[in-house]
Amino acid sequence: MTTSTETCVAGRVALEVVWEAGEVVSLRLAWAEDRMPSLATDAGKALQAALARYVAGEPPAWPELPLCFEGVTPFARRVLTELAAVPYGQKVSYGWLAARAGSPRAARAVGRVMGGNRFPLVIPCHRVVAANGLGGFGPGPEMKKYLLACEGALEE
Repeated sequence: MTTSTETCVAGRVALEVVWEAGEVVSLRLAWAEDRMPSLATDAGKALQAALARYVAGEPPAWPELPLCFEGVTPFARRVLTELAAVPYGQKVSYGWLAARAGSPRAARAVGRVMGGNRFPLVIPCHRVVAANGLGGFGPGPEMKKYLLACEGALEE
């Protein structure tokens, strides 16, 4: 199977789109550093425009992407579906998300789903925070703070 990538860059953030058989198999979020945009599809160009709006502090209106959920458990799919509905600028707790997904005692399992989220930003796992602070985030706590600040959802 052929895999291809595109890179969206806006402000301090880069989002690499990994395509396989016409589906997005993952989005990789990182600091932009010296990365340059490399856009090959209309979806990538739309994602680039949404990312630029996002880092400018505006609601991004992410494009509908053909996300590949192969191998995702039914529980994880419920959690990710509920998470995708969390509005821009709003934070939720792991426990709240567990309850919304129909498993109110599964906050730790929700944390594992967040750790395995293959589609950061588009499915906004950075909006899920721990009861006693920000909680974890694959790209690191500074990235989580930056993303929440872009949304105006970070208390100082």
